[in-house]
Amino acid sequence: MEFNMSMVVPASPEDLWKTLIDVPSISSCIPGCENVEEIARLESYKATVKQKIGPFKVEVPAEILVESVTEPSHVRTRATGRDKFTGTRLAVILDVSVIPEDSGSKLTVDAKVDIQGRLATMGLGVIKRRVDQNFEEFETRLKSLLGAT
Repeated sequence: MEFNMSMVVPASPEDLWKTLIDVPSISSCIPGCENVEEIARLESYKATVKQKIGPFKVEVPAEILVESVTEPSHVRTRATGRDKFTGTRLAVILDVSVIPEDSGSKLTVDAKVDIQGRLATMGLGVIKRRVDQNFEEFETRLKSLLGAT
């Protein structure tokens, strides 16, 4: 499955980039993201993602690897994890880009998500609704973090 999001924020590309690579700050914008641990800056992280999707509550301890960084405009990460209760396995590739836009910045997120196991039986519609809700919440939290609300 592929998901895409873009938003314009009233922050310079440099300020937005600094926020994106400040992992404790940016992780506070991600719904359900907890226990973030930096293993090696801009290389490797661990986190737990908790979500309720349909009748399932999933708790996925994830390993996050930064595959590439082009400062100050692009980062690609790969996250993998498995929920021990449902057996659901997740693999996510995120491409995050910062583009100058008028007096602010445009943030784009392209996500490729592979879901295997019981959660996959929920179907694309239910999962897409949850992803869309998470993107909306992320946008609200990020704009608040940047002082744009």
